[in-house]
Amino acid sequence: MAPQANLVKAGMEGFALLDDYYGRPRRTDKQVHQKKQVEIISSKKAAEIYGGVLVTDYSNGKANRFGTGLKY
Repeated sequence: MAPQANLVKAGMEGFALLDDYYGRPRRTDKQVHQKKQVEIISSKKAAEIYGGVLVTDYSNGKANRFGTGLKY
């Protein structure tokens, strides 16, 4: 294997040739511009705005200890 100094020299010469042929790489814009997004409203806020009714279910989804519940 070639000594480290020779490898560094070969690399420097190779990249110099690439820079001469293709030109130096340009800096890219590092800042990413984000567009303003439309505000997302919750179902509660939508019910207030549009005059609707919000029904919220707070049950835990488990069967009660007496079976399936009330039967009508």
